[in-house]
Amino acid sequence: MIQLDLLILIIPNFGYADVGIFLNTIVFKSNLFIIYSIWFLTEKRWWRYAILSPILLLGNQVYNILFTKSKAIDEIEPYQSGPFLLTLLIVLLLLAKVAEDQEKIKQFLQNHYRTIEHMVENRFSKRQQTIEDHKKSVNNKKTLNNEELIELREKLENELRK
Repeated sequence: MIQLDLLILIIPNFGYADVGIFLNTIVFKSNLFIIYSIWFLTEKRWWRYAILSPILLLGNQVYNILFTKSKAIDEIEPYQSGPFLLTLLIVLLLLAKVAEDQEKIKQFLQNHYRTIEHMVENRFSKRQQTIEDHKKSVNNKKTLNNEELIELREKLENELRK
């Protein structure tokens, strides 16, 4: 069939042998385009930009089927999309390098954060232990004279100033 005559629309074969083959090709490529687009929009990781290459290629193929008079279907699109795909590849390589560097920085900072956290925890636990020891020594002595109280206060103030 050369064309499909609907009541409000006439669909030509666009160079295909049959309108059915043309519609099958358009539906297949459109479905792939939609699936890749949804995947690109829902993916959150940096490599999602790699999904742009098949989206670009499929979009170019559909455009060439519908809007050019060329008899070469699905043959010249990779060459037409080549400059864009090459640019996309370079951007992806740069993104991969940045992501790798960011991961190294993240690991470095996490390691140092754990070290600092451990050091702070040790320091405060030693200080707390010293204060607890002073409290025990006070509890062991039922009565303290003024000199001992002044000495204890100075020790505690020194511990808190450290």
